[in-house]
Order: sequence, then C-alpha cells, then structure tokens
Amino acid sequence: MLSRHGVLEGAILTTLWELESKGIDMCSVKDVFDNLKCDKRAYTTIKTVMDRLTTKKMLIKQKRGKKYYYKTTYSNSDIVVNSLNDLSRKYCCGNLEKLSEILNNMQVRKKSSGA
Repeated sequence: MLSRHGVLEGAILTTLWELESKGIDMCSVKDVFDNLKCDKRAYTTIKTVMDRLTTKKMLIKQKRGKKYYYKTTYSNSDIVVNSLNDLSRKYCCGNLEKLSEILNNMQVRKKSSGA
C-alpha cells in the first residue's frame, strides 16, 4: 500500500471516504469535483489525479455506460496506520512507543499554546 501522496490526492481520497461513508459506493469524477473541499481545481485535473490514484492502486475504476466510477481500495484508517508505521521505521527505529510519545508531546504543546 502506498501511503505517500500529494495534497490534492489526499483531498480526493478524503472526499471519496466522506461520500462512501454516506452510502455512495462508487463515485464519478463529477461527484468528487462537486464535493471537494480544498481549493477548486479544473474538472480535468481531478480526473487526471483520480486516474493516477487508480494506477497507484489507491482507487479502483469501473465503467458504467459512458462514465467511469471510482472507489477507494483502502480505508482512511489503513492509510494512517501505514503512514505511522513508515514514520516509526524511518525516524524511531520501528519503535511505535517512541512515535506515540512524540505525538503526545506535540498534542500537549498544541493545547498549551492555545491552538
């Protein structure tokens, strides 16, 4: 599973997860385009990025009539867990407790700064 992706890819995945959580099993590019919460991009840009996510196996694509519909292959939780494991291996010698300590300290600093 690929855990690294760009900002727009992340926004598209998040939009798809939100739509899927509302019971929409397969989404068109237009569904994503209309519901994307980040800065608006061209429809063709969204389609291109969704096709790239399909190539990266982050999405599956099915043709229905003349349109393609997409679905995520991994849950948001799967991606977060994979990313945290990668961070742990890269920066904490695989020690998840050390990574957890860092994240907890970060949260405490955020609360104490009033953010």
